[in-house]
Amino acid sequence: MRRQSLWFEGAARISVREETLDAPGSGEILLESVVSAISPGTEMLFYHGQIEEGASVDSAMQGYQRELSYPLRYGYSSVGRIVKIGAGVDPGLVGRLAFAFMPHASASCVPVDLAIPVPDGIAAEEAAFLASAETAVNLVLDCRPLLGERASVYGLGVIGLLTAGLLARFPLACLSGWDLHALRRRAAGSLGVAAADPAENPPGVRTEDFAVEVSGSPAGFRIALSSCGFSGRLVVGSWYGKAARGQAFDAFGTLFHRSRVHIIPSQVSTLDPSLTGRWSRARRLASAWDAIRFLRPGRLITHRIPFGLAEDAYRLISGSPGQTIQVMLVHESAGTPPLAPG
Repeated sequence: MRRQSLWFEGAARISVREETLDAPGSGEILLESVVSAISPGTEMLFYHGQIEEGASVDSAMQGYQRELSYPLRYGYSSVGRIVKIGAGVDPGLVGRLAFAFMPHASASCVPVDLAIPVPDGIAAEEAAFLASAETAVNLVLDCRPLLGERASVYGLGVIGLLTAGLLARFPLACLSGWDLHALRRRAAGSLGVAAADPAENPPGVRTEDFAVEVSGSPAGFRIALSSCGFSGRLVVGSWYGKAARGQAFDAFGTLFHRSRVHIIPSQVSTLDPSLTGRWSRARRLASAWDAIRFLRPGRLITHRIPFGLAEDAYRLISGSPGQTIQVMLVHESAGTPPLAPG
């Protein structure tokens, strides 16, 4: 069969190629895409030419080329319908919606154990947030919030909003969100989190017990670090790419030296080793599905763009960040996707 596949050709260059796709082999399924979510963090690093070429792709991701170099296929938030199966696969899966951590394409052959069935009652557009929700769960696990603590989330893109929405369920003394864009601050308010513009209302210094940095900006890292109190915790979920070069040590001045802040890198391919005796990947995914049910992230979708116009989608996110939160690519071959409830 034929399929369309998205390729990052170089800085600010996207193409949709026609390719041949073989029938599913033993232990595989053919997933015909319904929607796929663009990551406004990682994928925009690729779009802006900020990837560190030659670096290894996350070992937890399968079906990708092993080194980051152009041209490359990417994306990791696809939801589709299982339309064919290979030998040894349960025929009852045909017709089911499934999530896959696979590059953007109109169809993919996926090992059945890498396809995650979408639970009943969750629409395709909501299910496309699974990767982001799992990342948010991982960030909160790394935060380890305590009763009565003060906390801030820096960067209210999709990951920041979902993380803030989860933290809002804890009995914190204060939870603040920070972002330059009014649309995202309003979205935080809909999740029960008060948010402010750090350019107009600078965050306090040494006020927080912990902070989450997911702005993707070295400047955001500096502000978040300065907000942490003595022996506070800074959980960093951003991947800065080349933007961090020359700025990596700008934040590590006297304030950092004397504050004993604990900097915790949070990356969703692994769990904190201290939790692995009780927490498995399956448990974290179950928590992510629960997060999708109560946060209803479909309301964060600002644009639905046909897959064939993918280049327009990336240009929009790059040129108008204040007008976008989650941009979804809609696959025409699947017809109109089931819309997110609410």
